[in-house]
This record gives sequence, C-alpha cells and structure tokens, in this order.
Amino acid sequence: MKETSMTFRVESDLRGRFMAAAEREHRPAAQVLREFMRLYVDGAQARPRIDAEERERRRVAVNYGWASVGLEGFTVSPEAKEHGRRYIEGEIDLQEFANGFRKYDEFRQR
Repeated sequence: MKETSMTFRVESDLRGRFMAAAEREHRPAAQVLREFMRLYVDGAQARPRIDAEERERRRVAVNYGWASVGLEGFTVSPEAKEHGRRYIEGEIDLQEFANGFRKYDEFRQR
C-alpha cells in the first residue's frame, strides 16, 4: 500500500490535548488519526441511503409545503429551497429539516 502525507490546520490547544492523550496511551498520534479516519470512512459507508420511493415521497411533501407557503402570499428563499433539496436527497433527516428553518429568514412576503 502506497502511503501519503496530509497537512491540516488545527487549534494549538486541541493539538496539545490530542498529543497528550495519545502519549498517555503510549500510542503514536499518527496511528490514532489513522484509526479515526478508518472509523469515519466506515461510518460514512454504513449510513443509510434513501431509495427512489422515499426521495419521491420527500419531494412531494416539500413541494406541497412550498405551495402552501405560496398560497399564504410568501415566497420561498433560495436558502430554504436548498435546505429542502438536502432533505429530499437524504443528506439530512426530518428533524434536521424542521430545525433548520430557525437559522434564517426562509420566507419573504410578496
């Protein structure tokens, strides 16, 4: 297996605490980072993907909501549309979708 190097920035306090924790366990910091990377990659592959039927169900629900907003005399902001797209595509779940609207002014009155 060919090895390569990575360089990244991290807060000095975090680096110091990480190095001290690895040292307490008598483990090289690079070994610990490789373990974290493997766990992250394995977790990303294990995350469930939504199927076409679920994606369509989400698309219909979001579009219904946008239509309801329009009937009330508001328009949906680009930010809210992007947030809806992320939900439809399965990038976020229903709770993240619902909670996400608190972040910005998602609707504008016409």
